Amino acid sequence: KKKKGKQISVKISTLDADLNFSVDSFSKANYVFDLVCHTIGLRETWYFGLAYTGKNGSLVWLKLDKRIIDQNVPRSSENGSVELKFFAKFYPEVLDVELIQEVTRHLFYLQLQQLVLSEKLTCTPEAAILLASYAVQAKFGDYDEEIHKPGFLANEVLLPQQVIDQYQSVTGQMWEAQITPWYAGHHGLTRDEAELEYLKIVQEFEMSGVEYFKIKDGNGLDLWLGIDAKSISMYPFSDKLHHTKSYQWSQLADMSYCGNKFVIKQTQKLASDLVFLVDDPEVNKVILDLCRGNHELFMQRRSVDSMEIQQMKEQAREEKARKQLERTRLEKEKNLRLMLQNEKKEIEEKLLQFQEEHRSTGEALRRSEETADLLEKAKVAEEEALLLRAKLGKSDQELQSLKLEIVQLKDVNHQLSQKLHKYEQYVQQLNEQGQARTAEMSHIREELYATQSALNEANMKLNLFANQHVVLYVPPFTPLDLSTIPQTLPTTSLVDRNSNEISIVNPDMQQLSQEIEKERVEYHVKSRNIEQQLFNLRSEIEVLKVDE
Repeated sequence: KKKKGKQISVKISTLDADLNFSVDSFSKANYVFDLVCHTIGLRETWYFGLAYTGKNGSLVWLKLDKRIIDQNVPRSSENGSVELKFFAKFYPEVLDVELIQEVTRHLFYLQLQQLVLSEKLTCTPEAAILLASYAVQAKFGDYDEEIHKPGFLANEVLLPQQVIDQYQSVTGQMWEAQITPWYAGHHGLTRDEAELEYLKIVQEFEMSGVEYFKIKDGNGLDLWLGIDAKSISMYPFSDKLHHTKSYQWSQLADMSYCGNKFVIKQTQKLASDLVFLVDDPEVNKVILDLCRGNHELFMQRRSVDSMEIQQMKEQAREEKARKQLERTRLEKEKNLRLMLQNEKKEIEEKLLQFQEEHRSTGEALRRSEETADLLEKAKVAEEEALLLRAKLGKSDQELQSLKLEIVQLKDVNHQLSQKLHKYEQYVQQLNEQGQARTAEMSHIREELYATQSALNEANMKLNLFANQHVVLYVPPFTPLDLSTIPQTLPTTSLVDRNSNEISIVNPDMQQLSQEIEKERVEYHVKSRNIEQQLFNLRSEIEVLKVDE
């Protein structure tokens, strides 16, 4: 009965995804390996293996026929889980020919892309740009300027840092501008086709598919041992590109090691063995594992394919044919859709053209109607303009007349101002004369008062005389009101014959009263004339001000 242990968690990291499994602690590595291959649908399993990162940072490959816990695999200190990597361990001689499955090519593409970007595979800047364009095609599909606007590669790692450092003055936008035209030229390539083109370019690199190990020859000289799908080679320690010795796998019979010494026997009996030394005996285990694996695959490729490989190749051909038919159908549908879209676009353009013509016609009709209205309005406006011109001419004439009248009125105003000044002077003179006359009148009144006083005394004396001879009627004295003095005084005798009373009249006073009344009347007449003239003058001035 098979012994069972406790369950352990195994995390497998591929370059495409991370997988987690829970397996028995006594499970062999091939059990986990089969789980991974089954999960991702991989059938070309002989290229791949499970590995973990060693203390010196290099990969340590697990032996699939041994238990995981027996191979010193490091475990997590938190939960005791195991972390492994699923990588390609062996490379085919011709990537684009020998790799059958699409998933196999995809995994190789991811691994080689990582090697290029990490600078473990060196390439020229031109090759790096071309590889980047195929990587963009594989990830983003066909280029579309509406979708892939400038800056869409800003967050993508597409070039080795060595290439970027070599051209420090070139910005990310400039690198993108270099990559985009190549990317646009790959239009129509599927992801698998773009990745296959990437693999074709990478396999031409001198270091592609070669695993290097530091060794020493029999004389203690440092060398590089390179192991690839075709051969095992020796390189100078200063040059990994040009080997000094190379032996195809068909020339080698057996390989073994003892401690830090590694021995390779050739198929030719007379040929000497290849012997080299390594610093760490553990490295010899890795070298031996890689040599035997590559030698086995090399011999298998030169023998008849197994039924499994023949079946996979047939399925791959059928899948390729099916995809080609599907692609052809899709291409036809795409062309048909494009044709329909073009027809639709032409119809829409014709419709737009018709609508534009209709709009233009309507606009022209509207403009013609507006033109007719404008012509009518222009005619009316022209007639109004003629009337306005006539009115303007008349207004100009009136304006000239008004200007002339204003000039005349200014002259008249000036004359009237002069007259007003003269009148004011004349009024002042009249006022002065009036004041003089008033003074004179005051003097006359004083004399009149004196005269009346004398008359009263005379009347008193006369009354005394009359009392002695005749009774006389003398009216009492009242102050003389000049306004009541008549212009002509009646002439009477000193004695009224029809009365028994005697009236005394002084001829000098009669004459004096007449003169005063005459002067008063003349003064009032002159004053009224002057006031009327002043009133007329003010009226004329007011009229002139209003006209101005």
